[in-house]
Amino acid sequence: YAVEIGVEDGTECNTRYLIEDCGWQALQLDGNDNNPPSIKQEFITAENINDLLKKYHVPDEFDLLSIDIDYNSYWVWKAIEHYSPRVVILEYNASVSPTESKAVQYDPVGIWDGTNYFGASLLAYVKLGETKKYTLVACDNRGINAFFMRKDLMYHFVEKTITEIYKSPQYGQ
Repeated sequence: YAVEIGVEDGTECNTRYLIEDCGWQALQLDGNDNNPPSIKQEFITAENINDLLKKYHVPDEFDLLSIDIDYNSYWVWKAIEHYSPRVVILEYNASVSPTESKAVQYDPVGIWDGTNYFGASLLAYVKLGETKKYTLVACDNRGINAFFMRKDLMYHFVEKTITEIYKSPQYGQ
């Protein structure tokens, strides 16, 4: 079972969400290999994420949670309670040094303005992950996504430091 929380920013509508009018956040729920993903159009905030997961009958424990809403990803992950995905993928702000713990100020209607002021630094996510019992295991090579695994599943992984895992921003083409 996978849950993807994403945003359409109005400039580059990501067609994998299958949402015609951009600007809304979406929940993509994939609970079965035999069916296409179920797309739900909702405006996602830290205040409503738990109710939405409950509304769509997301199991307490599932395989994958991906959060990429450009601005409030940190706050949405922080707000999620009683759900325990095995793996969490988050868009991080690689323009912030891995030695700094920073997150944007929460704004339930905040959107990315095209600057380097968005989301949270990798260290902020690592600290939040610790409180939720997750360990940073990898970052993609472009400095966009960070991958966290639940600590109770870490028996086959050798932990690395944040500086070993961090990738600097390689945005664009």
